[in-house]
Amino acid sequence: MNTVEKGNQFEKISLGIIEKLIGSGLFGIKEYLKVTPKAKIYSSLRKGDIEFDLMIEFCPPNSKKAMITYFIECKNYNKRIPVEQVQKFYSDIIQVSGVNVKGIFISNSTFQKSAYNYAESTGMMIIEADCIDNFKIVLHKRSSADDYRIPFIKERNNIDLLNEGLLLIEKMIDNQLLSGLIKASNNVSYGIDKLSKEDITRIAQNELNSLNKSYLKKAYGLDFKTVSDYLLKEYQVKIELFNPRKTNILGFCDIENKIIGINKSIIGTKRDLFVLGHEYGHYILHHKLYINQILLDSFSDSKFDLLTGKHRLENPRHWIEWQANYFSASFLIPRSSLMAKLWQAQIRYKLPQGNLYIDDQRHNQENFSKILSYLSYQFNVSKTSIIYRLKEFELLTDNSRTKRIGQIISEYKSNYFI
Repeated sequence: MNTVEKGNQFEKISLGIIEKLIGSGLFGIKEYLKVTPKAKIYSSLRKGDIEFDLMIEFCPPNSKKAMITYFIECKNYNKRIPVEQVQKFYSDIIQVSGVNVKGIFISNSTFQKSAYNYAESTGMMIIEADCIDNFKIVLHKRSSADDYRIPFIKERNNIDLLNEGLLLIEKMIDNQLLSGLIKASNNVSYGIDKLSKEDITRIAQNELNSLNKSYLKKAYGLDFKTVSDYLLKEYQVKIELFNPRKTNILGFCDIENKIIGINKSIIGTKRDLFVLGHEYGHYILHHKLYINQILLDSFSDSKFDLLTGKHRLENPRHWIEWQANYFSASFLIPRSSLMAKLWQAQIRYKLPQGNLYIDDQRHNQENFSKILSYLSYQFNVSKTSIIYRLKEFELLTDNSRTKRIGQIISEYKSNYFI
């Protein structure tokens, strides 16, 4: 499923949930509720229609106008929602609405702080999908588990027009809508999407093509400056170098302040680009993470399983780091590029094309070392990272009985080579 299809599915399912909730509940009043998908309303300012994903109107008996109206916007984004999107939704509502209206903005992505502040100031509700695959929705700033209330748009709120009966109906509608959209509190995922290798590969390739389509087409390798410049231009993310001192941290990602920090001690080594890619992965994949740093630090690092040759992923920290690692590997060493460069190296050194081969014979080990060094140079990453990708794509045939490969593979126990 591509990004567009996932986006359409997200919107269809989210809006379908709302329509089903309205249709299945609210006995006694649902006949007075008008649900309009893709509602088009005329704006005198624009001299044209404004379209809303969904509009719900409550019209009491013998009333020609809606007494309460819900405008719902449901969008799929692959970036943090900027304040401009929320401002536009608010402006659209103000242009076409009467009094006592509510605005609900649903997205599978998180919102920038300024966007959230704007929504809160104007009385709109923000709902975020907890998981793009499961379509669980999270309501922010709810005072208690039973307090399912959607605020009125402040500029369009006239409480004097709402008697006790209408206020009761309003509460019933709010409860019916939100009870089906708020995730169960006992199913904690910390906002971590359960992304597969295929999902992360697709995201990484989209980012790479956005940077420059030539990198995939011509199997070019990236460098630290190119990626840094792109992050600044595309996402306004600044790269800051920090002194090692006594810390063993190689990098960090401050999503809210758009800063990626890289330890000065690794600059100019074969690790700096992979660490940058790792933090880039955090920025892209974990922008809706709602686990605080103290809680994150309380989880242990993943442990290397000697039987499987892999790290065991048992808590949120493990999944977060694995996803960031896999994004970095997919972004910096795409499969097609690795295969192209491998065959290029084999032609260069007059070796048979195909899998990279190693056994206990000296000349095969020398050829292996030459090609490994060549690939490490082309992609600006460590030999360990190259071996990891070769083995993952089954491009390495290892018939060696020595510990040469095993010793290199054991380096995967490092946090940045899971």
